[in-house]
Formats: sequence, structure tokens, C-alpha cells
Amino acid sequence: MSHIYNAKIEVFDDKIIVTKYGNYKVKPRKTELGSPKLDNEEKETKEQREKKLSRQAFRMKRKIKNYILANDFDLFWTLTLDDSKVNAYDFQLARKELQKWLKYQREKYGRFDYLFLPEAHKSGRFHFHGVTGQMFPILTEARSAKTGRLLKKKGLQIYNAENWSNGFNTVSKIVSKDKASNYITKYITKDFMQIPRLYKQPSYLVSRGLKSPNILYEILNETKLDEFVPSFVVGEVDSDSNKFKPNISIFYLNLDKNGNPCQEKGIETFLKLKQEKSPDGNQDSL
Repeated sequence: MSHIYNAKIEVFDDKIIVTKYGNYKVKPRKTELGSPKLDNEEKETKEQREKKLSRQAFRMKRKIKNYILANDFDLFWTLTLDDSKVNAYDFQLARKELQKWLKYQREKYGRFDYLFLPEAHKSGRFHFHGVTGQMFPILTEARSAKTGRLLKKKGLQIYNAENWSNGFNTVSKIVSKDKASNYITKYITKDFMQIPRLYKQPSYLVSRGLKSPNILYEILNETKLDEFVPSFVVGEVDSDSNKFKPNISIFYLNLDKNGNPCQEKGIETFLKLKQEKSPDGNQDSL
């Protein structure tokens, strides 16, 4: 049976993300999910293909963000490949090297959580971004080769890890899981989904047993969120009243020690006029 809702609620250990819609939506049954299948004689048009890829990219982005927000990741990694050691243009080979490295690290340090995602440079070379939790490698402060000064990015110290020997690496300590999740997913687009080297290959590596948020689809009345301020609002100007009408409002709420939602003071709202919708009805930029 289909389920009617006007709010999607993602429940994490320490926060709740509420996406409030301006209109009621219908969540289809599992048997109804997915893209409609084309008849044997009907070919997939370019527009249909792009919509499907955008939908896949959007879902992957949300899934990876939820993994990062729901788990205790504390280190952010960038791993590059030295062509004299690994062919950085061969995704399958590069991925195997990363898998071997992760396996060896688990043998050395014990079980730890991880998530790694490839990024393809315009040249076609691959490197990896990733996050780890409960892994304690030996780190050294990165320094400029020219000046010898400590390397920092936005005030945060950058480190090098001795355990990656396939190329260059940088490691930083995660201060904000929100920022880490935004950075690691910003390159997931429909173009990313079309990289030939990723065809029929898992697009990212993730350890087993990661937690995911509990997702609820509910009907919230108009006053339920009155005491909170949305962080993002996407909408349009009503042609009759000339007033801004929200289509999507997103609330980032913390949980207090009793498990009740609360919000930090000084929240600023980001307003955006409605543009092109993502395939599931949400804004791609959100």
C-alpha cells in the first residue's frame, strides 16, 4: 500500500534532519520503486538516460552522506597513484590496489570503519578520497617542500601517513562530518556515473556493518516545526500573491541529552528559488 507523507525525517544518534515538503507526496511500494522499464522495441532516449543517471547520482550522494553522518569517522584521506607503481588510468587496477591496502591495514591495525570514493581527473587519472574511523596510523605533520613550513588548510593541520606507498597522500582530522560529507560527494554527478571504467564496478568501497539513519515518512502539521528555523528553503514566488511559497524546507536539529530535538541559536536560512527538480522530486543541489 502506498504511503502519503509531507515530511522525510532522518534520525541519527545526535541529530535529526527534517525535510518538509509544501505538498503531500506518495511513497510507492517497494515493487513500484525504480525506473519504468522500456518495451523491448523502445530505445532509451538521451533525455531518459540523463534522468536515470541523475537519479542514480542523487541517491548515491544521499547514501554516502548518511553513512558519514551516522558513523564515527575521524580521519579524511586523499590517496593519489604514482604511475610508476600503479596505472592511475586503469580504474579496475587502481581499485584492486586500494582493496589490498585496506585489507592489509585491517590485518595491521585491527577492524576499522572506512568509506572510499574514486575521483576522476579531467585527464582520466583516478585518485581516491575517503574517511576512516577507529584506525590509528602513524601520521607526520606535512610541510612545504620549498619553505619547510607546516601545511594547513583553513587552519587545520595536514598530515602524511607512512602506510600508503602507491603514491602521495594527505590526511586531516575531521572536525565537521557535514563538511566532510559535502566534500566527498561533490563530484558525484551524472557525468561521474558515466565513467566507462566504473561500468558494472562498485563505485565506492565501504566496510561492512556501517550504521545508517532511521528514515521515517510522516505527516507533520503546520505548527509542528514552528519553534525551529529551517536552514534551507527552496520555493517559488506565487504569481497571484507575489509571496514566496516554500516547496522544500530542511531543518537540521540536534538532540539534547533527553533525546528531544533542539536547535542552536543564530541559524541563518538560505533561500533559493525553485529550479530544476531532481528525479525524485527534490532539488539536486540539496
